[in-house]
Amino acid sequence: FCRTNSQLMTQSELIGIFPRELSIPERALLISPFFMPRMIGISVQECRVFLLIVNGNAKIKIRSKVIDVGGNALVDMLVWEPVTFIEFSDDLEAWCLLPNYMFTNESLNGLKPADSESFKDKYSLPVLPLTDEEMNLLCRQMKMLSVALSDFSNIYRVELCQTYFRSFMLETGNIVQHKALNDDAASVESRKDMIVRNFLKLVWRYYMAEHNVDFYAKRLCLSSKHLSRVVKDSLGKSPYAVIQDEIAQQAMEMLKMSKKSIQEISSELNFSETSAFCKFFKKRIGMSPKAYRISDRNHILSVMP
Repeated sequence: FCRTNSQLMTQSELIGIFPRELSIPERALLISPFFMPRMIGISVQECRVFLLIVNGNAKIKIRSKVIDVGGNALVDMLVWEPVTFIEFSDDLEAWCLLPNYMFTNESLNGLKPADSESFKDKYSLPVLPLTDEEMNLLCRQMKMLSVALSDFSNIYRVELCQTYFRSFMLETGNIVQHKALNDDAASVESRKDMIVRNFLKLVWRYYMAEHNVDFYAKRLCLSSKHLSRVVKDSLGKSPYAVIQDEIAQQAMEMLKMSKKSIQEISSELNFSETSAFCKFFKKRIGMSPKAYRISDRNHILSVMP
């Protein structure tokens, strides 16, 4: 299967083209193997993308890199990396999970057990090779999540979906950690990977309260200069930019999903003044918090039947 032209879509827009039993509106979408062909030619933005390939091959583009991924692999693509599904082999069997920032936070409650930075391959792509046993384990998590999503009669449907997503993340994290422990190559690069992984864990835990790079450097027992160099080499962006990415994502979710005032959101994100938050948000997103909230509500109204 192949399509030449791509269409850029958000998670909310994608949910609209799939059966309702595959999603929780404004939270998560799970595309089962049967529906995967619909993703050809689609570029996804503004949500995390997990692609679990059981059999066959998929050609995808992450930022400007086009890669072919074969069976027995998990690809974890983060929210700031647009993902385009270019071509699938005829025998492709794969699951695609798209949780947004809010669903991830609600499910994990601050826990971030696995991230793509911890299993990037030698080409700096977030691909995790899996054994048959590991693949079967993660497929079971996907199937349980799929069953929970389709059961509208269960009054705890959303909570069960959050539980199975958390289970998937924990199992993935366990696989990643065991692979890291079994890696006998103790190189300078592996030391850098460890620094980046621990930095990201700290950011995910403290970004709402701590915006200063010095805080994270001290927690890692490093100088700010050394941390900046390592993170820049591995991620292509500064530690400060990583922290800002997390703050901006959380701010967008709070503006979309909560009824809190902009002043309240600014305070929760630990900005000294609301004006400082508004200036930060406009610089990162291209519009003021108020304009963003209005535009999101107008978008929701425009797609409602």
